[in-house]
Amino acid sequence: MRRIRAATEVLSYKWHPVILYTVHELGEAGYSELEATLDGISSKMLSEGLSDLCERELLATTETVDGSGRTVYVLSEKGRALVPALQVLDAWNQRYEGDRSSVLIVEDERMVATVLAEYFADSYDVEHVRTGEEAMEAYSEDTDLVVVDRRLDGMSGDDVAARIRAANGGQLVLCVSGVEPDDDICELAVDDYIHKPVGEQEIRTRVELLLDRAELTPTARTYLALRSKQTALTDTHGPAATRTRGYRNCAARIDDLDLTPDRRRTLEPLLPPTADDAAPFGE
Repeated sequence: MRRIRAATEVLSYKWHPVILYTVHELGEAGYSELEATLDGISSKMLSEGLSDLCERELLATTETVDGSGRTVYVLSEKGRALVPALQVLDAWNQRYEGDRSSVLIVEDERMVATVLAEYFADSYDVEHVRTGEEAMEAYSEDTDLVVVDRRLDGMSGDDVAARIRAANGGQLVLCVSGVEPDDDICELAVDDYIHKPVGEQEIRTRVELLLDRAELTPTARTYLALRSKQTALTDTHGPAATRTRGYRNCAARIDDLDLTPDRRRTLEPLLPPTADDAAPFGE
């Protein structure tokens, strides 16, 4: 409990998280710029907030490069590491305090679709279709998450995911399939991959983690998708998965991403856990 209190202390100040995130969005900001941007904050609260955040080493001050001598505030390394947590809190608030997230299930096995819908019904607005063609008709940009099986009559689940991504590059897609992930996984237009059978707790956890990614940058989401695919391979094939072409292709793409090692570490909590022993379905 002491650790939780210590970790969340900075969030107990009304304006601290807002100031931090505003500096993050602006890149760097002077006092007057922050005062103009932060609606409702008093000069006293802004001054005290900036001083305290600097003392906590979450913000730092620097002079602008134009030689004007103007001092601006920037995020320190410690402050940058806190940004993903603020984004996750924002996604959590949107999901539970705002409108319910919508989930489109594309699954031709009625029993599996029914079980999935029951898992999600208390938390999300769920729609189920059985074919890829129906999925393309039912899908809209208001859909928060698409859950798709790879084996479908007619249009495959792979094609459904690819077409939806082509229409909306930011769409979150979860593959839940009896097809074992293999070397082609790196090319699939999905954010995460679960090999059936899957238990209720695992699918709930995966969906929550995926929805928490919604507000992240495209680069951060690409990193998490590639790492999730690696997890899917190791869950299915064990340690030998690291020697497969699919795993190595994901690793090569990760290396090409413009993400520092520290930034990657801050994203790791949003990765799926190792598959658990929850009661499975969908054999």
